[in-house]
Amino acid sequence: MIVTMRKNNLDAARVKLQPLAVLQGVALAFGLLLLIALALALAVFFTTWQATPRLLNLLAHLAVVAGAFWAGKRCLRWAWLHGVVVGLAAFLLFGLLSSARQPLLSWLWWQRMLRMVLAAMFGGMLGGLGRKV
Repeated sequence: MIVTMRKNNLDAARVKLQPLAVLQGVALAFGLLLLIALALALAVFFTTWQATPRLLNLLAHLAVVAGAFWAGKRCLRWAWLHGVVVGLAAFLLFGLLSSARQPLLSWLWWQRMLRMVLAAMFGGMLGGLGRKV
């Protein structure tokens, strides 16, 4: 007998994480980060202004929060968990793609990961509050 899972039957299926919502959140975070990078590159090219590391860090966090918000809005439950997974995935992928090679598992690495995950969890919770019931 084949059991089909419906939206109303998530408790019986014990589904907590929806991979499609997480994937969409991570994709949105990367897309936003690419748009932000393009805008900053144009601003730096055409003006004498230089971006500070604090601004770049803030914009990366905002992109991840937006991705977590989207994942929280797209999932059916456990929006905070979807935000945490988006934050972890984005942090690990940003770290792999960055040119700054930090020693993994150092105190600074854990601190930055925790900050990213907490910001993403907040975004996921806001997205969960904003979804239609």
